[in-house]
Amino acid sequence: MFKKIINSFSKLSLIGRSLMLPISLLPAAGLLLAFGDKLDLPLMMNAGGVIFDNLPLLFALGSAVGLAGESGIAALSAAVSILIINMTISSVLHITPEMALKGGEYAMVLGIPSLQMGVFGGLISGILAAVCYNKFHKIQLPEFLGFFSGKRFVAIATAIFSFLLGLLLPHIWLYIQSGINALSGIVNGENQAISTFIFGLTERALIPLGLHHVWYPSFWFSFGEYTTNAGNIIHGDQTIWFKMLSDGVKTFSSPTYQNAGKFMQGEFPLMLFALPAACLAMYHEAHSKGKKMAAGILFSAALTCFITGITEPVEFTFIFVAPILYIFNAIMAGFAYMSMYLLDAHIAKSFSAGLIDYISFGIMPSFNGFETNYISVVIIGIPMALTYYFVFRFIIRKFNLKTPGRTNTSVTADDYTDVELKEMILKSIGGESNLVSNGACITRLRLEVKSMDLVSKDALDALGSKGIVYIGKNGIQIIFGARAQFISAEIGEV
Repeated sequence: MFKKIINSFSKLSLIGRSLMLPISLLPAAGLLLAFGDKLDLPLMMNAGGVIFDNLPLLFALGSAVGLAGESGIAALSAAVSILIINMTISSVLHITPEMALKGGEYAMVLGIPSLQMGVFGGLISGILAAVCYNKFHKIQLPEFLGFFSGKRFVAIATAIFSFLLGLLLPHIWLYIQSGINALSGIVNGENQAISTFIFGLTERALIPLGLHHVWYPSFWFSFGEYTTNAGNIIHGDQTIWFKMLSDGVKTFSSPTYQNAGKFMQGEFPLMLFALPAACLAMYHEAHSKGKKMAAGILFSAALTCFITGITEPVEFTFIFVAPILYIFNAIMAGFAYMSMYLLDAHIAKSFSAGLIDYISFGIMPSFNGFETNYISVVIIGIPMALTYYFVFRFIIRKFNLKTPGRTNTSVTADDYTDVELKEMILKSIGGESNLVSNGACITRLRLEVKSMDLVSKDALDALGSKGIVYIGKNGIQIIFGARAQFISAEIGEV
């Protein structure tokens, strides 16, 4: 049973990785909306809004590419899938444009009146396309059908399975939608303070496994409902916030959805204040001989966290060496989300919560009368920074934790080039023949191996990475920070 659970985590981790590609597009849309509003440029706002209006397509393409590792065929197949599935559903249920425009259980998807499946519909198409690619891209057909062999067969197989899935979904999706609506009612009900606390705690707690990317999309893109000025139904905290910005809803609340931003804004006190303070505490607790090395690691991680909102370079300096600080960080994240909600803040983020997002979606909208209450970040952030600083110093000293600057080794990944790291990684995992796949998200190199018995964990530890996570019986995640994608590219060239 335990092995099955671990393997399930491994599969979910792959899905989480694939979601990062479409989610990484959202900062561009958010910035277009924010600056379009500030500069009173409807054209710019429309350019950003069209991305949020077509999230199912982006999730279909992004998840297919992420799971298959083949941009061309996988993306084409995902586009074929989302069109066929929705057109088949529309025909089976006889959904008209008038029915779709009323919202509720129906919606317009790429101009097709269909079921309201949101980003889940896109994710279904992307996963189907990826499965078909992985299954059929090397298929050999009889000679007279040779033209359709290999990768050309992927889109054909995807189309066939998409049609069958389009026949099946009308009979099961309404039950799934009922479950989503029930969960939405709970998280957006009378106990939203508790909901925000649980959301923040769980998101931080899932960081080590990389499953936080699976946790938050439902809150950002599915839970909740808002009717736009044009009469369209919008779902998800992030999507709703940006649509309210576009519609000029200054309070970020409507009769059907209150306090937009509640499942995004809680990270700002963490990124701008608490975690940089933790870095300062770890630096002050570094041994004299290790302070120079600690400064290089911690100040860079703190600046990355503060500017961009990417926290893993900070969190992986303590998550594995101090479980008590890992638990403390998760609980404090829950309190940050809850406190921001109770202070009636309404701040969005694109995909992170650093200074760039704080200025773009907290400060700038307020100049045009939007009630973001951005000062709440400072009110919550300063006490959190002080708490983190003194708690970290006490715990590190009390338990003699091996945080940066307190170990005998001074080797870091920065001492090696990407090519050198590639060679060391391949040697550490038993050679290229033991590698099944490699990929990267924002900070993690994600590897899948045939046999973990051939992997030298001591050799991987000697790479000087910020942390290593073993997922299931074949998955390895190595945290290199922003270099992860370049190291992955080097490995892919072997």
